[in-house]
Formats: sequence, structure tokens, C-alpha cells
Amino acid sequence: MSEESYQKFIKKLKNWVLPPVDSDLLPEIIKRRYTPEEAELLSKLPMRGQTAKQLSKIASIPVEELEPILDEMARKGLIYRYEEKKKVNYSIGTLMDSIYRMPWWLGQDEEWMVELSSLVNKYYIEGYGDLVMGYPTSPMRAIPINQTINDDRKVMPYEDILKIVDDIEYFSVVHCSCRHRHNIDPNFEKSKYETWNCFHFNDLGRHVVRQGMGKEITKEETLKIFKESADAGLVHSIDNFSTETTTGVTSICNCSKDYCLFFEKIKMHPGVLSPRGQHTSNYYRAWEDEEKCIKCGLCAKRCPIEAIKFIEEEKKITFDKERCIGCGVCVHKCPTKAISLKHRGEPLEPHVKHPLEFLKKILEERGQDAIKVLKENM
Repeated sequence: MSEESYQKFIKKLKNWVLPPVDSDLLPEIIKRRYTPEEAELLSKLPMRGQTAKQLSKIASIPVEELEPILDEMARKGLIYRYEEKKKVNYSIGTLMDSIYRMPWWLGQDEEWMVELSSLVNKYYIEGYGDLVMGYPTSPMRAIPINQTINDDRKVMPYEDILKIVDDIEYFSVVHCSCRHRHNIDPNFEKSKYETWNCFHFNDLGRHVVRQGMGKEITKEETLKIFKESADAGLVHSIDNFSTETTTGVTSICNCSKDYCLFFEKIKMHPGVLSPRGQHTSNYYRAWEDEEKCIKCGLCAKRCPIEAIKFIEEEKKITFDKERCIGCGVCVHKCPTKAISLKHRGEPLEPHVKHPLEFLKKILEERGQDAIKVLKENM
């Protein structure tokens, strides 16, 4: 029965966004993350958020029995639990959520987590990363460090980290799932970067705090962590939707060049659209005053995707404009202010304006029938 339950759940995940890819590692990952009973139950439930009462009818389990089961799965990071307008909705999420994000937000290193980290890291490198990053629409995009932009053009709201933060009502911080997952994997060296610096906002922020996965913080604390992250050379990465306004933003990560899910694959396989990978950006690193450059090589050292190279024996800086993601990490610490970010002159915006449109594009690009998948799961 347990093997059948796992297979049914895997089949269900394959009919959703960012589905699992076939691998000998997949069954082992699912078995370590879910009990047979959890897999059996989740294989019956819709992905769309519904109340325990609604789900009890679908699962044929009395609501008084089902609700504590759902609450426990939310606490374990297997599903989402959102409280809104005096009701509680539960939703399953994606495989990406349950094995690459939620287990690691607490920053713990229990034995099962160490074992799981090795499996999912290998699974990403061997195939799942290609499914996530090998298509035009990326789940995340780089957003520039504000002080690094020197351009007459108006900085759009979706490019302005300060504007985004001003529009947020609720702030929470968690451990970076990418760095922590690699830090506890014995097959990788520990990252030199801090992990307590990835943010979730509003409903998602409330969810992680209620489930004990993160901590509520203030706007001022958020901005302080942003500054510390920029100083350390981390890249601000944000949800890749919502254009004209900043509403709908759920997460901002401070990504490192060593273990970020998105940079990892960009460096290994430059993107399908350009050498920049799938990170849209309106900016690129440019000379502000080349004569001020002292050829220290700090910009090349800080660049997350090796768009800048320093040839030490020649004291020469080379720069690949098409590879640059416009994050501003190089500019932020330039000791002589010799470089800044300039506008590309291209009307590059986040891929979509609404999360549902985002889901449709993700599905269609991977050859799935978006209308059919959404209808069956929503």
C-alpha cells in the first residue's frame, strides 16, 4: 500500500507546476519527505487552497480528524496554511516548495535533513535544475542595489527595493534554503555567507512565522539585513511577476554565487534567451569613470556569474555585458566609484503581471496543457 501511495502522489505532482523529473533519486526523496499516509492523502487533494471542511468531503475524512493532520503537515512544511477573512485554507504547493524551500528555512541539521540535503542537491544538478531553469520564464529575477544606479531614466517600482519594502505590510526572515541545504550536505563545503537573510512577506510571511519556520521582523530590520547582504556581496532576487505595482511580492532572497539554485544553473548552462540566463534586468555594469579604476579586481571577485574577469598579470578588467544580470553587487563596493549601473535601453520587465499568468507560462513552456492542468488542480 505504501509504494502505491507514493506512486500516486508522484503522478499527481507530475500534473502540476515544476513537476518532478524521472530519476532513481526521486522515490527515495519522496519517501524521506512524506509518510505513506501523507502521500496517500495528498494524492487525493486539489492543489488550490481550500478549507478543511471542503477537503474533508474530497478525502472522505471527518473534518475533526482531518484538520489536525493538515495542521501537522503545514508545520512540517509539506503544505501551506493561510488564514484569511476568518477562515483557514490549505494548499499543496509544488515539489520545489516541499523539498527545496520549506524544509530548510529553520536552519536545522537533524539527521533526516542531512540525508535529504544530499539527495535533493544531487537531484537538482542531475536534472531537476534543467526543468526549473532551462526555459524562458524564471521564478526569480535580480533587482539592483539602489545606490548603484546612475541613470537619468526613472527607476520603475518593480526595480526599486525601497519602494517594494514600503508597500509591504508584514515582514519575516528565514534561513536561506539554498545555502543551508548545502551547508549540511557533507558533499559540499560550507558557504562563507550568512544564511539568516531571506525574506517572506504578507500572507506567506505570516505562514512561516505561524508554523515556526521564521521570525517576524520590522521594516527597519529588513532594510538593515538588506544593507548587510549587499555589503557581503549577495544579490537581491525577487518574485518574477507583478509589473506596474509591487503588490503580490511574496519573497525576496539574498542570493550567493556559490549555492543559489538560480545562479548554479546559469553558470553551468547559460540561459536559453541570452548568456544572462533567465534573469531579466534593465541594467548593466558600465564605466562611470574608467580612469578612476585602480585594477584591484574586487568587482570581478564579487560578480555572481563571472561577467567580470580580472587578469591579474596584465592588470586588466574584462566585462561581458550580455552576461551581466544588473544586480549592482560589483558597483556597491567599488572603492573608487569607477563603475555604476546603466540602463540597457531595452523594455525588459518581469515576465508576467499576475501569479496565475506566471503559472500558465511555466506550464506551457514545459509542454504541459496549462488550461487542463489548472482546471484539474484548481
